[in-house]
Amino acid sequence: MKEFTSFEEIDRELEIRKLEAQIDKEKLRLNYADFKKAIAPANIALNVGMSVAQNFLYGKIIGRILPFLK
Repeated sequence: MKEFTSFEEIDRELEIRKLEAQIDKEKLRLNYADFKKAIAPANIALNVGMSVAQNFLYGKIIGRILPFLK
């Protein structure tokens, strides 16, 4: 536990804690906004579509490379 020698030190520490709390609240707000965007139906559909396209493309590439590896 920190010991204080003056009221100025206490006031300074309280101000620091107050600013840290504001920073944490802002981080939480931004994380919530990012999460809300990530679970939007349009983004989910886009991510699924991109995943399917990527898997299809990798399958095509591997299918063309495998005959040369035998």
